[in-house]
Amino acid sequence: MEKRLSYYKLLLNTIYDISLELNSKVNESAALQNVMNIMSNNLNIQNGTILIADPETGALLPKASHGLSRAALAEMVYKSGEGMVGKVFKYGFPIMLHDISLEPDFKDKIKRRDDEKTSFIAVPISHGNEKIGVLAVDKHYREVVSYEAEVDILKMISALVASFMHKMTLINSEKKELIEEKERLRSEVAVKFSVKGLVGGSKLMQEVLKKISQVCRTKTTVLIRGESGTGKEMVAKAVHYSGDRAQKPFVAVNCAAIPKELIESELFGYKKGAFTGAIADKKGKFELANGGTIFLDEIGDMPLEAQSKLLRVLQEMSIERVGGSEPTPIDVRVIAATNRNLENAVRSGDFRLDLYYRLNVVSIFLPPLRKRREDIPELAKTALDKFNTNYGTKLKISPDVFPLLMKCSWPGNIRELENCIERAALSVTSDEITPAEFTCSRGEVCLAQLMENNGHAGCGEHAVCIESLNMDTGGEQKFFCEHYPKAAEKPAEESVRQAKPHSEIPLAVDDEKQMVIDALEKTGWVQAKAARLLGMTVRQINYRIMKFGIEVKKI
Repeated sequence: MEKRLSYYKLLLNTIYDISLELNSKVNESAALQNVMNIMSNNLNIQNGTILIADPETGALLPKASHGLSRAALAEMVYKSGEGMVGKVFKYGFPIMLHDISLEPDFKDKIKRRDDEKTSFIAVPISHGNEKIGVLAVDKHYREVVSYEAEVDILKMISALVASFMHKMTLINSEKKELIEEKERLRSEVAVKFSVKGLVGGSKLMQEVLKKISQVCRTKTTVLIRGESGTGKEMVAKAVHYSGDRAQKPFVAVNCAAIPKELIESELFGYKKGAFTGAIADKKGKFELANGGTIFLDEIGDMPLEAQSKLLRVLQEMSIERVGGSEPTPIDVRVIAATNRNLENAVRSGDFRLDLYYRLNVVSIFLPPLRKRREDIPELAKTALDKFNTNYGTKLKISPDVFPLLMKCSWPGNIRELENCIERAALSVTSDEITPAEFTCSRGEVCLAQLMENNGHAGCGEHAVCIESLNMDTGGEQKFFCEHYPKAAEKPAEESVRQAKPHSEIPLAVDDEKQMVIDALEKTGWVQAKAARLLGMTVRQINYRIMKFGIEVKKI
């Protein structure tokens, strides 16, 4: 009695050990082999095999075993219905033989010894109606305490194996789908951000595309120059996805958005314990971009302390994590971008001269939108296509809109054009956008007018030097400073064009206070609406109301 109780306790421990093993593993072969090892240690089996049906041929193939040589395993291939193993799989019921030597239909493919009296037990492995395989074991007849108990324990083990195999099938299926989806998205991104994805047939843009094609298949450092909203990141992605690194990471970093205290750890990573809160090692942006491209946007706003570290990384092509001492080699293509005048920043001591030379190997100058007006119709259509995709609409744009758009100076460049198209698309009541959907055609104030009249984009510290790219110079490259004319500098025809007969807000705004008052009057003194009209936040407009002592009217 005591022996039998000890035996049943051993069976329960076996089930527990096997369940732990199968729940903690995602490696199919290793998990199944460990199951056989546990059975060998606890159940004293002579031989044992887990056979799984091949999804293509349907043949039962050994996936894990105990006590069998490679030669014996090579012979253990069963068709459905073949021998005892094949019958168990085909009909889905267990088979137990007290002595295999007494069974004439038993196919002894592994050539067992004739002088040993061997018992054979096989149970199906199935999940619901899905046939998965067979679990088969040999035991010396003297080792069998209870044939009924032996069959029951193998059925429990087969149920655990079946659940594990079903889980692995789902995992492998999802993994395959994720890999396919990843490749599909990678292909889409490569097409979207390749040179073909850049919009523009103007001469200036053709020069940009030519520069991209020259550098995309090299490792050369590229510096992209241009005003805000001209598409510097799009060009950086075009350089990356048109080159040999297209299948590798593209990591974008906004240098202006990272506090100077954190920029070093963000770019180069840190070691565990480097500072309070560093509870584990962390890779920096350069390591994450290894093999691919790192895009350093707003490089002109990087603190001087970080500039020296970046210079060393560019020179040595290795990084040291914060708190570490071992250099880590990296293979990264660096693309930087700025809307600042780096030459002025070098003169003022805000930007290192040696870093300027290190970055300025190849420069790509992006023209402002007002210098490539012929591209505006195509850009507007592209922006509307994006809107239609995002919102499931089928809007069209009237050809009458294009002359209106081409007259605007677009201080916010392509980004402002996209916002303008989105605003018009949201306000349209039909399936076609017409000039009536644009604020400037209704005599309402718009960002371009506010920026021009207040001279916010004047030629100053942050003006961008733009390369004229062989235009009007007889092939000689020159630099000129782009800026928006102030009100007094506007040509007569511009003034006539902007003077709308039904304008509800005066456009000749001389100071910021008057600009805020005009916006408030236009919006019925609703501060949130006035803030949106001026491109501000509510907090910013509240600050100006208090600063200028503007009395808010109640309507």
